[in-house]
Amino acid sequence: MATIRFVPFSSEIELPFYTALFSSKLDHDKLDDSARPVLGLYEPRVQADPESSARMQILGNALTSNDVPMGMSRAKGYIKNVNTIEEFKNTDKSAMITDAGRQIWEAIQDGTIYSVPSLLSSFAILSFADLKKYRFTYWFAFPALHSDPPWKQTGPVGRLSSKESTALVDAVGTWRYAVSNEGEHGFFLAKKVRGEDGTPQPLLDDAPPDIGYRWEIGSLRDFETGFFSDVGEEDRYVAFVDPSNYPESPAWPLRNLLVLIKQRYRLNKVQILCYRDTQARRHEARSIILPVAVDETDDTQPAKMPNVTGWERDGSSKLRARLANLAEYMDPTRLADQAVDLNLKLMKWRLAPNLDLDTIKSTKCLLLGAGTLGSYVSRNLMGWGVRKITFVDNGAVSFSNPVRQPLFQFGDCLNGGKPKALRAAEALKEIYPGVDAEGHVLSVPMLGHPIQDEAKVKADFSKLQQLVDAHDAIFLLMDTRESRWLPTVMGKASDKIVMNAALGFDTYVVMRHGAAPEDGNEETLGCYFCNDVVVAADSMKDQTLDQQCTVTRPGVAAIASALLVEMLTSLLQHPKKHHAPAPAPTAGSGHERDPPDHALGIVPHQIRGFLSSFQNMVIHGRSYPHCSACSKPIVSAYKTEGWEFVRKALNSREYVAELSGLAEVQRQAEAAAGEVEWSEDEALGEEEGEGHNQQKMAQGEVKKTPKPNPGGKGGKGGKAGGKQQAKKSGVSKAKKSKTTADKIQKKYTAGLVAKTEQMLGERAGHLELIGKGRKKGEERKFKGGSRKFG
Repeated sequence: MATIRFVPFSSEIELPFYTALFSSKLDHDKLDDSARPVLGLYEPRVQADPESSARMQILGNALTSNDVPMGMSRAKGYIKNVNTIEEFKNTDKSAMITDAGRQIWEAIQDGTIYSVPSLLSSFAILSFADLKKYRFTYWFAFPALHSDPPWKQTGPVGRLSSKESTALVDAVGTWRYAVSNEGEHGFFLAKKVRGEDGTPQPLLDDAPPDIGYRWEIGSLRDFETGFFSDVGEEDRYVAFVDPSNYPESPAWPLRNLLVLIKQRYRLNKVQILCYRDTQARRHEARSIILPVAVDETDDTQPAKMPNVTGWERDGSSKLRARLANLAEYMDPTRLADQAVDLNLKLMKWRLAPNLDLDTIKSTKCLLLGAGTLGSYVSRNLMGWGVRKITFVDNGAVSFSNPVRQPLFQFGDCLNGGKPKALRAAEALKEIYPGVDAEGHVLSVPMLGHPIQDEAKVKADFSKLQQLVDAHDAIFLLMDTRESRWLPTVMGKASDKIVMNAALGFDTYVVMRHGAAPEDGNEETLGCYFCNDVVVAADSMKDQTLDQQCTVTRPGVAAIASALLVEMLTSLLQHPKKHHAPAPAPTAGSGHERDPPDHALGIVPHQIRGFLSSFQNMVIHGRSYPHCSACSKPIVSAYKTEGWEFVRKALNSREYVAELSGLAEVQRQAEAAAGEVEWSEDEALGEEEGEGHNQQKMAQGEVKKTPKPNPGGKGGKGGKAGGKQQAKKSGVSKAKKSKTTADKIQKKYTAGLVAKTEQMLGERAGHLELIGKGRKKGEERKFKGGSRKFG
């Protein structure tokens, strides 16, 4: 008797499977390395070389699909994808394959193998997916139970004729159609049914009449219900789908099938039908019949689980893992797509499992300004996975730009400089081809800049409105204050997210503009212009070079840009999005997450930073009813009149002042000015105490001199006398020095604003400091901060 040589399986993985596994690990499994089911498939491969015939195929959908293509057989498998390469190396391989073999053995012992015959061809995969380098280390195990004593081949290999093969294939196809469990298709019983006199008994009318018998197919479980009753041993076959193309060597699944035959059927001799035919080429008669036998054993003793073998060998026939470097096969753009999202998705593994990355990724961002702030903001947005970024700018790259604006290089400055908006969009695509970046060269219509070419300004206005409507978040990153006015109005009118960043020499403000309240309430968060008591004007007129250029400490722009983008991402995680309230003031420096399950923390309204002291303040500012940009009259007029409103506003600042109510505030302030008088000592206060006095004025603590009443009777005389005294005092102060007059003017303006607010019962741009109290010096810096923005 000859020893049977079994052909082991070789693994064959489709590239899409790696992608699916990487995605499953990154998005779903994360740190969970529990075993996951995998669908394996095998089939007779007619044209394959014997060495490459027995393939276990893992298709791209093997993790999620249970569908078995026609002509293929199912193999039950699982994959254990560990978290580190050290864990992969240290896994007990012997224990792992023994556990896999035990499942087969126990299923044979208790009979459940009849429900899942595909377990006889089962497999296991131990793997480690390096998501950063796109390398997949894996090792297949095809567990096979050893038969002891081993089965031997007792005679020559038998074969079928072409007609017999055709009849067999038809019979198998009919049986498979009737059996709904695809897991049974790889293993079955077959018998030849003859008439009582040896004549054939066709099962179907069109069955071949000249082969002397008909084939009948049954499931493995049918053996125990008498499938082979009244059939001679020479007409009985236990069959399996054999993917091997070796002339006399069957494939690996037969090893486990022989254990089943011994343990369940109690047979010591059997004919194995190695089914290798296909429906399309059934006439070729490729199947073989192996007569096998095993020595008799003492069946009265309890069966002991046999040894298990089956770890796959690599291409050098060595027992070791394989490595697939996916970077060599993947499209670079596709590779970049996955790499961009990698670090973000890793956040969800432990640190922020509730993080909604899809919302951030799908947010369309419009950046007004492609300079220093625009460059840094766009890079941070890309870091968060934002795919749609649009630049608007009317400038060209100058030689001073590349060192401060990371999207530009020296070559962009030549020949007059490339348009910033267009070049910035190109630079983003060079960094990451998957980003949808575009640039538009246009000038934003500005207050204080009367219209010179109405057709051009109107076209710029229309284009800007189209861009605002097409995006979700608007970033105000321009050089001048007045250029932010129209986008602020548009954003409020269109209910868009409006993010704003502005710079001083060593200070910055980062804020989100308040949205129109959903409940119709008048009070909401303020905008960039809510602290103003005058309408924005031409801030570049009569400015020296250091005032015209963005003169800031180089790190300020990067800090402010990062905070602005982080504020946006926090905002997008809030269930109310840009309608989210500012966090409530607290006594300490810490703040509770709002809501408690917020993935990133709080959503502040404003962050004001001071690089000189390396401090940040979280500010809550209410909207001002007379704001020149976001007040109800302004927004209503814009919604109603559109371009006509903008035309009036650009040609006349007074129109905006009257419409918003700021002009009336100023008139009432001037009317109240006569009631405010200043002592000479206060006017001549030292510079160090100036901020403290100004704070008192802003709180309504105005120091007044006694008012003489030479008329003795009636308020008019006293009032007139007071005015006369104030006038004389003012003349006297003016004669002393111009410096003194400037100080008086500053204090007069601050006191005027405070008195007006007190009289109207309002606080223009009322600010609340969230957290610990501020020092006096900090208060002075905040209220007297630079108005030069970059």
